[in-house]
Amino acid sequence: MLEIWLVVALVVVLAVGGLVLPLLPWTAVLELGVLGVALGLGLGIPTSLVYHAKLARVLGARGELPSRWWLAPTRLHARLRGAERRAVLRWFFLGGAGFVITLAGCAAALIGALLAD
Repeated sequence: MLEIWLVVALVVVLAVGGLVLPLLPWTAVLELGVLGVALGLGLGIPTSLVYHAKLARVLGARGELPSRWWLAPTRLHARLRGAERRAVLRWFFLGGAGFVITLAGCAAALIGALLAD
């Protein structure tokens, strides 16, 4: 069910963006893009640091943290148990949201730059 709402939200954002962006001056689109990048990085970087710290703490306490685990930490999600899973993956998804916001900001900044006279 969550996936359906994500698709609906994405379609709405794309439709609204397609209608509103051409009405804005290119400088406003560029500024919105830069703001989106800043907000996305401001959300994504701290939450991803917390995610990695929590994952390392939980699995390290049980001795289930392999060497060089940070290269592919998502492979370790299956090792998380009940409450651990919720506590760790909450930060994972917040970091992912920051990444998506950053990408949207990059796209808006690119569009604004391309619209420049």
